Amino acid sequence: MALNRLLLADKSALERATPAMLALGEICVCAITRLELLHSARSASDYTAIEERLALFRELRVDAETISTAVTAHRELGRKGRHRLPIPDLLIAACAQQHQAAVLHIDRHYDVLAEVLSFEPVRLDS
Repeated sequence: MALNRLLLADKSALERATPAMLALGEICVCAITRLELLHSARSASDYTAIEERLALFRELRVDAETISTAVTAHRELGRKGRHRLPIPDLLIAACAQQHQAAVLHIDRHYDVLAEVLSFEPVRLDS
């Protein structure tokens, strides 16, 4: 696996981060992952520590294109009756497609999202 491959990590993957993950590619975050992790902070100092940790990762932009891609994917899943997935996962997957990144995860939702979006789901061994 190429080191220059972008891996957009979801919250669960970052919470289980290991040095071995770095061999999979460049670990990235997006605003959705950032907000999910910051939401879990239990104190002001914990919030600051999470912000400092996240500053180490490359940030992939979330914008109107990301939202439009997510809406289209959601519509396609709705036609199959499979649209009841977490919105953060949908947005992260749309962001991955936009930036031609893979998604590093432990969540089966990304396998479903890969059916309607163009990204590689990379499952971490949990």
